[in-house]
Amino acid sequence: MPRIVTVITPENVPLRFELAGLGTRFGAYLIDLTLQLILIIALLIILGITSSLGGKSGIAGGESVLGAIALISLFLIWFGYFLLFESIWNGQTPGKRALKIRVVRDGGYPATFFNIATRNLLRIVDSLPLLYAVGGASSFFHSQYKRLGDLAGGTIVIKEQNRRMGIHSGSRDSIAPQFSGQLPNGFHNPYDILTTEELELLRRFAVRRWQMDADDSERLGYRLIAPIVGRLNITFLPGAPPRYADLASALVAAADRREEELTGGRL
Repeated sequence: MPRIVTVITPENVPLRFELAGLGTRFGAYLIDLTLQLILIIALLIILGITSSLGGKSGIAGGESVLGAIALISLFLIWFGYFLLFESIWNGQTPGKRALKIRVVRDGGYPATFFNIATRNLLRIVDSLPLLYAVGGASSFFHSQYKRLGDLAGGTIVIKEQNRRMGIHSGSRDSIAPQFSGQLPNGFHNPYDILTTEELELLRRFAVRRWQMDADDSERLGYRLIAPIVGRLNITFLPGAPPRYADLASALVAAADRREEELTGGRL
C-alpha cells in the first residue's frame, strides 16, 4: 500500500505526495550505478592508455600524477554524479527520471543545493558496510522511507505526477477542450509575455495541483490566472465555469511549445 505524506502550505492548502517505495528507489539507484560504472570503466581505459603512452615517452613521475587524477576522478564520479544531476535536474538523476521519482524538501518544496549536498555527503555512511545496508535499514524502519542522508538534508523522495499535468503536444486548438476559457488565435503566448518567475510559478502549480483537492486547486489557480488574463488576451466562454487550474496547465503547455519552437527542441 502506498504511503502518502500530507503537508499544509502557507496558503493553508493540503498537498498530498505519494512517497517512492524502497523498490523504486533501489531500481533508480541500480540505473545510476550502471551509468557510474560505465563512466569509471571509460576513465580507467583513458588513464591506461595515457599511462602506456607516458611510459613509452619516459616522463618522470607520470604514474603518481595519473594515480592522483584517478582518485579524484573516481570520487567525483561516485559522489559528484548525484550532486550534479540532482542539482541541475531539480532533484532527479537519470535513474530517478527513468522511474519518475524526485527528491524534494520536507513540505514538498524543491530541494535546494544545500539539501542535495547534505543528503549526498551522507552517502558515505548510508553505503556502509555494503550495498547501502545502513541506508536501506534506515529507510525500511522510517515512516517516510528516509535514509540518513534524507534525515540530515531534510528531504523526501516522491513519485512524479507530471503525466497528469496537461497537454504538451499537438496544435494550439487541442488545448481548448481542457477548460472553459478560449485561447483565441490572437492570444499572447505566456512565454512571450510573462516573466521567468511568473512562468516558473505556473509550472510549479501545474504539477502540484494534482496533490490538492479540486476546490483548493481552483482557488489557487484563480489567484494565479486573474492577474495575467488581460495581458494574455484570454476570454472566457459565457455561462461556463472557468476551470482556472486546467487553464494554468494549458498555458504552461503553450509556453513549453513556444520554447521548443525557439530552441529547436533543445530544452
